[in-house]
Amino acid sequence: MKEFGSDYHFIKTSSKCENTIFDLFPNAIYLADGRQTIELLVNHNKWKRIWIPEYFCWEIIEYISQRCKVEIQIYEDNPLKKNEEGTEKLSFQDGDVLLKMNYFGFRKTNYDIEVSVPVIEDYSHDIYSEWVRQSKADYCIASLRKSLPLAGGGIIWSNTHNLSDIAITVRNNLQNEQLSQIRWEAMKEKADYLSRNNSCSIQKDSFRNKYIQTENMFDNLSLCSLSTLDKNFLEGFDITNWYQKKLQNWGILVQKFSLVLKSKDIRVLSSELEDLIPFSLILLFPNRKERDQFKQNLIRQSIYPAVLWELPESCSHSSKEISDTMLSIHCDGRYSSEEISELGDTIYNLLITI
Repeated sequence: MKEFGSDYHFIKTSSKCENTIFDLFPNAIYLADGRQTIELLVNHNKWKRIWIPEYFCWEIIEYISQRCKVEIQIYEDNPLKKNEEGTEKLSFQDGDVLLKMNYFGFRKTNYDIEVSVPVIEDYSHDIYSEWVRQSKADYCIASLRKSLPLAGGGIIWSNTHNLSDIAITVRNNLQNEQLSQIRWEAMKEKADYLSRNNSCSIQKDSFRNKYIQTENMFDNLSLCSLSTLDKNFLEGFDITNWYQKKLQNWGILVQKFSLVLKSKDIRVLSSELEDLIPFSLILLFPNRKERDQFKQNLIRQSIYPAVLWELPESCSHSSKEISDTMLSIHCDGRYSSEEISELGDTIYNLLITI
């Protein structure tokens, strides 16, 4: 593996399998993109205000403000706060809805905290854990392309509401089919690039340009259903195996780094609950300068981490501090144990030099 992280490359699947996402969520609504799940729910239910945690993707907040006739209220929440404390004290009104985020797959929702408005729970970082599928929220959503090797995809499911009235409003869209085609081409080009011994900058520029092009296309895409290419892929994709590999890979990295990270005052963000599956390896550095320097060192070794997310200055100090010091390193099911060990060795050698 010559590069780690960033956008998914193409992964081969069987024609059919029994452990698919459709087996886990047979009555769900499958959309073109994760942000469309919020758009669809807000517009269908005609909510007047939506409460969104400040530690969130602010590009999505901007998308909601442009696509929905809804007032946005920001409340303080972040990955280090436990049990969603404080949500019951928010000044809710009739016509409000509360959006909760399961940060990095580390949270279990606290249903002992009662709120007076409908609740949407965002499980983009983990849709597989058993307790997730037993949610008591009014609606559950996820961006599928954030955690699965897809061109696009978003999902809505509910254990408390019938979704049939919402589902009938969702249609196929030619623009999304074209977007998906371009993105799958990019994924196949990247897979070919990664399989070659010799680097080819022209080939890399080609698939990177297609990824960038399709990201811009998502911003202007009308609400529509999951693309045919994504649906066909998911019908042969073993989601159980994918998440089991991710958990195994995460464990390999944590075991390899635990001592050196402690000596460098770098924290591995994790959950105390054993039955949860992490989104990625989340590191918290002592300060932003050290985080940014280490990020650049990783990129020089062709390891591409992510920052989730850049927050505006208006957010609380505690949330900004996490945003400024965190680094997300991909360790999902696209990588074999041998490849993860290779990744781990490279990162370890960088850690001992700082």
